[in-house]
Amino acid sequence: MERSFPIVRHPAPGKRTPVLVSVPHYGTQPLPHITRDDYCEPWYETFAYGFADTFAGDLYADLHEHGATVLATPFSRMFVDVNRRRDDFEHHDGEVRSRRGVVRTHTTRDAAIFARPLGLADLEAQLQTLYDPYYAALERLLTQLRDAYGYAMLLDGHTGSPRRMKDHQVIIGTRHDATCDPQLAATVAAIFTRHGFVVQENVKGYTGGNIVATFGQPRTRRVHAMQLEINASLLMTTSHEEFIAQVSRGRVPEKAEENIARVRQCLREVLAAVPSALATAHES
Repeated sequence: MERSFPIVRHPAPGKRTPVLVSVPHYGTQPLPHITRDDYCEPWYETFAYGFADTFAGDLYADLHEHGATVLATPFSRMFVDVNRRRDDFEHHDGEVRSRRGVVRTHTTRDAAIFARPLGLADLEAQLQTLYDPYYAALERLLTQLRDAYGYAMLLDGHTGSPRRMKDHQVIIGTRHDATCDPQLAATVAAIFTRHGFVVQENVKGYTGGNIVATFGQPRTRRVHAMQLEINASLLMTTSHEEFIAQVSRGRVPEKAEENIARVRQCLREVLAAVPSALATAHES
């Protein structure tokens, strides 16, 4: 896993399309200065992998080879979740005490993850180092694409928790059509449906995170944004319970290679279809 921040992968000259793929939960690594001794329990070091999007790299990492510009972070969202609002954290008496949001310092059962509390000044430093540059890169890359083509599309790629997604296989989030032309979403949905996946749009809790909400401005900036969630249960051969058990032991669960290949084929077809769909959406 590379540690450059943020990770930016450009397509070969002459291959570029007006599509930026953002993978905000790609990273599985701790911050460079974090060691096993920094956790309350040694096995908590597995949380960095556990909080990442399972096998997101297998789906999205090489899409620059198919015309997209790819943006990702090598670090686990446990340390900074760039798909959350910058101010989305809890704090008490000058210490960050956050079970969800832009940083995780405690488990959902309110157990401290780290041996030393995270101060507000320390969190601000992390945000300036890891959060702000990601958003600056999103702005820069989308502006470059929009200026070159007259429009651009941001595909925010995720793999979702089986516990939360339940029986949903593929969910497209466009903030109820506010961040993306409906026909673009329909184009993407049709491709996944054709390959045998059940696709739904704007399911509660999956309408689009902060990245989509911030950059999806089809009417004012000609920038479309959609969030794509693939249920991680499709990508592994184990149950969610066994996945958690294996990760806590430091093991990587076995991949469902056939399904991963199906999703990858869908994504390649999406990248081939989106440029003409974008052009149609902006015909005047």
